[in-house]
Amino acid sequence: MFMLRAMLAGVCLAGAIMASTPARADVKAGGVTFPDTFNVYGKTLHLNGVGVRVFYHLVDGYATALYLPEVARTTEAIESAPNPKVIYSVFLHGASAERMRSEYDTIHTAFCAKETCHPEQEESYKKFLGYLTAADSHATQTIVIDDTGVLLLRNNVRIGNVNDPLFGQALIKSLVGPASPTESYRNAIIGGG
Repeated sequence: MFMLRAMLAGVCLAGAIMASTPARADVKAGGVTFPDTFNVYGKTLHLNGVGVRVFYHLVDGYATALYLPEVARTTEAIESAPNPKVIYSVFLHGASAERMRSEYDTIHTAFCAKETCHPEQEESYKKFLGYLTAADSHATQTIVIDDTGVLLLRNNVRIGNVNDPLFGQALIKSLVGPASPTESYRNAIIGGG
């Protein structure tokens, strides 16, 4: 419990979790500007890349940025980078809780087909899904991954945590590995295009 309190104090200092350096390095995607740095636990993380999830080849659903201690340009380097890591998303359209769970289920099914999904991580995944609620357009979702597990925030407010470090690793793998929703989304988050 002490670790969780320390995490929350580090993440929610002064009600702000993102801090930007000069705008010349910020990235705009899906109409949203993502700062080039993100402060968490007193550490400055760096923007690795931003991907926009497009549905039906027409509709931008959400934009996701990955923040790491140091920029990494391969899947392997991202997966092996030290924690903390942050997956920061902005919803470009409103999404029901069912739609969000469906998106995560699709990714999870693809991930489990390519990786080993242990029963413990299945329980962690169910717990994670239970925290997901409907999101309004421009709502933010922050997933902080550290050596103890995953902290989930919506609009900078904590909505839950999953105390399972392997689940955090799986979230990163599902973002930048072969189970990522699309190749272009994955490549943009890796920073390759």
